[in-house]
Amino acid sequence: MPKSILILSNKSSGSSALQRLLAQAVNLNCIEKTRHFENESLYWTKAASLLGLPQQDMLDSEVPIPQGAARQDLIQLLTDNLPEGTLPQGLKGDDTIDGVEITHAQARNSWVFEGWQCLCEHYGPVFLEKSPHHLLQWSSLSLIVECMAQLEGQVDFLLIGLVRNPMDTMYSAFRRWKTPPEKLQYEWLKAYTNLHQLAKQLGEYTGAGSTGRVVIVRYEDLVNSLAPLTPVFCFCGVQPGDNARTLNRQSLLKWQQDRYFGFSLAPEVVALAQSYGYTPDELTNVSWRFWPLYRDVSRKLYQSLRWLKALYLRLFKIGR
Repeated sequence: MPKSILILSNKSSGSSALQRLLAQAVNLNCIEKTRHFENESLYWTKAASLLGLPQQDMLDSEVPIPQGAARQDLIQLLTDNLPEGTLPQGLKGDDTIDGVEITHAQARNSWVFEGWQCLCEHYGPVFLEKSPHHLLQWSSLSLIVECMAQLEGQVDFLLIGLVRNPMDTMYSAFRRWKTPPEKLQYEWLKAYTNLHQLAKQLGEYTGAGSTGRVVIVRYEDLVNSLAPLTPVFCFCGVQPGDNARTLNRQSLLKWQQDRYFGFSLAPEVVALAQSYGYTPDELTNVSWRFWPLYRDVSRKLYQSLRWLKALYLRLFKIGR
């Protein structure tokens, strides 16, 4: 039976690093052809859009994707990644199922779940999907849970909830995209509140014989040891070799060395982070009076440079 592992996290939480870590020990496969970076398909948020389910706007993201675009994306994804003979039954290039336009919710549900099953079978024995987009969207998580129930006995599922110190997450996102941490922290809050709820609903997987389907892993713990991934290795039926690497320690608490980063977490975010085992010292930052100005100017400059780059690329393309 094919296995499906989904890494659920917030952005800038190390899901790509975890994917590479698992690939050292596990014979896993990821989606090959996608318009997104780092083997991401955004399958389940596109499925939620396709079905008209509610989603929260995400900072510095195209999510939620419009319904029509999501439908085209999913059809293209399945067409590009599956051999013709293994496409979901009735899937046509003209957006129809058995000649009927894809509009009925029940039919679209069936098509979405069958498409995931086909991907799992094609990319077996272990098909891994990592996404920093799904954990924030409860509608996407609900579809995953429904798919797990519908494909029981046909695909074996495991969900990895990857947690990272919110201060490290905010700092990484600010360095990469100048995302305002005052806003992004509430995406972290919602995403990891959802993870608590998901683990409560499905139970935590602890190893062979466990009925739970969620493994919660802290990024920081993987710096010292792979032991937190033991349930994942058990699920895959492998053991990591003696030379298996851990994550890079240098990525921890870098914000503490940046005196210009004067952001502080909201009390409710601190409280949730502490429930995941983070200490006050790991969450408390020194304020800086000019931080709001520095944050806003950095953001405006980043957006302006992106606009100029897009304009240059457009003109260059036209010129050619």
